[in-house]
Amino acid sequence: MPYYTLRLDFSHLPPAMKTRAMPYRPYDFAGSFSFGMLVAILALVVSANAAASKGAEIAVQDDTATRDTATQDTAKKNATEETATDNQAEPKPRRDAAPEESEKPNEVAGGIPKAISAKRVTVEQNQRFSEQKGKAGLCDVYLPASDPPENGYPVVIVIHGGGWAAGDKWSIATYSRLLAQEGIVAVAINYRLAPTHKFPAQVDDVRSAMVWVCQNAQQLKLNSKQVGLNSYSASGHLSAILASRADETMEVRSAASNWSVTDARWRQLPKIRAVCAGGPPCDFRSLPIDNSAMAYFLGGSRREKPEAYIAASPAAHVSGDDPVTQLFHGEGDALVPLAGTRDFHKSQINAGVDSRLAVIPKQGHMLTFISPTTYQTVVNFFREVFLKPVIVSPR
Repeated sequence: MPYYTLRLDFSHLPPAMKTRAMPYRPYDFAGSFSFGMLVAILALVVSANAAASKGAEIAVQDDTATRDTATQDTAKKNATEETATDNQAEPKPRRDAAPEESEKPNEVAGGIPKAISAKRVTVEQNQRFSEQKGKAGLCDVYLPASDPPENGYPVVIVIHGGGWAAGDKWSIATYSRLLAQEGIVAVAINYRLAPTHKFPAQVDDVRSAMVWVCQNAQQLKLNSKQVGLNSYSASGHLSAILASRADETMEVRSAASNWSVTDARWRQLPKIRAVCAGGPPCDFRSLPIDNSAMAYFLGGSRREKPEAYIAASPAAHVSGDDPVTQLFHGEGDALVPLAGTRDFHKSQINAGVDSRLAVIPKQGHMLTFISPTTYQTVVNFFREVFLKPVIVSPR
């Protein structure tokens, strides 16, 4: 049974509200969620996300041409079988849908035109990017309507949240569409879930998606030198750990992987150029030593699995060569404390990393995920990093 950890942080209270009976310190509470509760929470977030996509200032119109190649391949075999489980054919991404352009410009409050476009995108669903069976190892590829740049489209791997134990790629469709509308290919992935699959299986699945991007770069017209990660909550942790370890020695990198050090895939990994991570748990090293709240993901308490708690902590591996990072976090997040993200941000700044932090006012963990401000933060970041104009110095 998976667990949750809730930290109540009273550091924001004014001095007059702090008494000798209540000195400041973070309080940790551990309990357990059933799978049903996790799924219910995820469904609530996704439902709110869908509603926000229709009514938010950043309009996400129903203008996506979708084709499920996995379904087409398996329908002839058995119309009642689950496509994700049974389709083992090699993915054949196609780009033959005629893109269209919306006639209605997006606007923010006050009638100010948005920089986000409303161009139609094409979605190639259920492409298999790894050897995993079932839903794990499937991705949806969101392709822009615009022609690719000379060196190919920038690409962002979009990773769903869900406490490492739940979630699906369709829950991050809004972010994927917004990026594709900007001219950035978005690859939304599924990965193996805890507690059946414990850390670092999830990290390796993201690595497999990165390798798949390189292997399909020519066919999809991708720029494998412009690869980013976009993620929230549990997946924010996954992208942060990948980015912070990418420049480490093979010994350190393999400590957060089930791949052998001689695995050829290590040499096929593209360099991560940019990371956008929201609400990420960044440091497990300070959890109570006998607290088993994270055992469903890390395999035991910190006393039982000390190496795993260090290996899974992005804050333990920050260095100056880490990629440019955009962090965002809800001001009122009671599930993953803002203080942890602030500490991670400060450690990146101190190490010389180009790190930014956006605090979403008055929003908790779930509402931050569907906030129009969050959508804009993500799009603005990748637009700046991947699409800003190149200034050529006069000769």
